[in-house]
Amino acid sequence: MSRIILWRHAPTASNEGGVVQGRVDTPLDDAGIARATWAARRIADRYVARDWPELRVYSSPLLRAVQTAQTLTQLLGGSVIVDEAFTQRSYGAWEGLTWDEVRRDWPEQWAQRESGVDPDIPGWDGQEAVGARVLAGLEKIWDDDSPAVVVTHGSPITLGLLAAIGEPASSLALGRVPHAGCASVRKVESGAWHIEAFGIGAD
Repeated sequence: MSRIILWRHAPTASNEGGVVQGRVDTPLDDAGIARATWAARRIADRYVARDWPELRVYSSPLLRAVQTAQTLTQLLGGSVIVDEAFTQRSYGAWEGLTWDEVRRDWPEQWAQRESGVDPDIPGWDGQEAVGARVLAGLEKIWDDDSPAVVVTHGSPITLGLLAAIGEPASSLALGRVPHAGCASVRKVESGAWHIEAFGIGAD
């Protein structure tokens, strides 16, 4: 059975420190590489080694995603295909701040984000546009006979899957995939997308 695994990159030091990254190109440190390697083995054991005829691995162009993807190709072979469709959204004026600073200095906009609405801040990537971008990427790489792994970021996973199942981008139904966790999605005969699993493999 073909499927696409959407794998969130392993945590960076900025993630652990509560810093808003967005398009800031932060690499993984040694702890992040170790976490990605552990998660790659879990993905290989759960999915790839069992029934996949070949390995296609796509990644956001941001280094933390590429490095996470490389732990899987180093384990199983193949190469990483970088695709802009799966890059992180821009967090605009919040990038480089800590989430505590955002809550303190942008309380109304923070509340908007927490309620599922795009906050009104300079440079923010709207959630509907992000979801449409990711869904277009999934449609492009889908192959009935060839599963794939896509290494990306938390917002693209959630927003892309909401778009895939026809839910509004503001929906809070899915929540967020934790760092190094993944979701599994496939197309059924009708052409509709079906979410098999969400937020697995992070612990």
